[in-house]
Amino acid sequence: MRRKISIGITAIMLLLVLALPAAASDYTLGVFGNANEDDTINMQDVTYTELIILEYRDKTELSDAKYDGKINMQDVTQIELTILGKEKELTVIDTAGNTVTVKKPVERIVVLNHYAGRLIRSLGAKDKIVGIMLTFAVEPYCHFWPDLREIPVVSGHMARQPDYEAIMELEPDVLFSFVGSGDPEGLVEKLEPAGISVVLLDCSHTETYPEETRKIGYILNKRETAEEYLEFRQSIFDLVEERVEGLEPDEKKTVYYEFMRAYQTNGGGSRIDAVIQKSGGINVFGDIPQNSFEVDPEELLERDPDVVFKDMHTTPGYPMTDTSMLEEAREEMLSRPGWDELTAVKNDEVYVGSREAFVWIGGAMGVGHISKWLYPDLFEDLKPETFRKKYMEDWQGVPYQGVYTYPEPS
Repeated sequence: MRRKISIGITAIMLLLVLALPAAASDYTLGVFGNANEDDTINMQDVTYTELIILEYRDKTELSDAKYDGKINMQDVTQIELTILGKEKELTVIDTAGNTVTVKKPVERIVVLNHYAGRLIRSLGAKDKIVGIMLTFAVEPYCHFWPDLREIPVVSGHMARQPDYEAIMELEPDVLFSFVGSGDPEGLVEKLEPAGISVVLLDCSHTETYPEETRKIGYILNKRETAEEYLEFRQSIFDLVEERVEGLEPDEKKTVYYEFMRAYQTNGGGSRIDAVIQKSGGINVFGDIPQNSFEVDPEELLERDPDVVFKDMHTTPGYPMTDTSMLEEAREEMLSRPGWDELTAVKNDEVYVGSREAFVWIGGAMGVGHISKWLYPDLFEDLKPETFRKKYMEDWQGVPYQGVYTYPEPS
């Protein structure tokens, strides 16, 4: 009898050890079934859920893998099926904070978010796309999307004015759209009653990109590919972080980043602010917690950045064949009143780039370019072109071409 009790206690203790949360990550993967609230779903979540059922652990929101308000052995089965990629449905929390249940397997996708479109193509699921927004199909962006030329267009640029009837006729399993552009609330209200799961994502912000990549990987049964892709992305961050982490505060260069219109910039907490910080720089307007705003020219002169970047925003580099457009934008900035007194201009550190150069791969491409521009001595061996080529050829499946920066980091 004592031996049976001892074995029982030992088994429970083993379960307790196995169910310990994994090493802390920067975020909790918002997929139901992630019972121990780390960044993945694995056998630890199975064990953790069993311990909840045995009342050895407190219930967590994501332990309700079946999303039915109960924690029981059905949740354990659901987690096991999710690990194997054989679940019939999957419930996630999207970037807008909406809880969305997606029927599996996903065979038909409408994508109204071009950043999500790149991720879907990187994960090898482009053949499942049956509907797109206008941005994919028109000049100059269509050159980057030759594989979608025959796909129906069901909304305007940036998910604006979606054609709900056309979307429903395509009978998609899931629609990916922007978290803050177009008509995200309307998409949810009008399409979900028709059985179409609407997942709102950003897919460009440095901080949320890994979780969103993994969510798409779970939804599309591309988990392993998602991890390989994130490893490629992380290799860029690791290379840069290793070299800039030793910089003293007074050694870090200050940066003014401009996009769209003259004197339009991004403040603290924005996607580009994160990119600048990861590159070892300091955003001169990082003390203003605002995503996009216009600055006073006199204020910029007072803050006197060491380096200036111009993001061409709506001008993609992929179809460009020469630097003339980038050179013109640079000359316009250099001719502005008072700019001849800026440290960046005196030291000839004014750089122009296409949108891709700053935001591709969730900001990793920006880190590769900006760090090279800021600290050429630290990154003599870093060739941003190498990352661009690998990304296009290996992960996007398109020929390497285009002009992305001027002057190019040497």
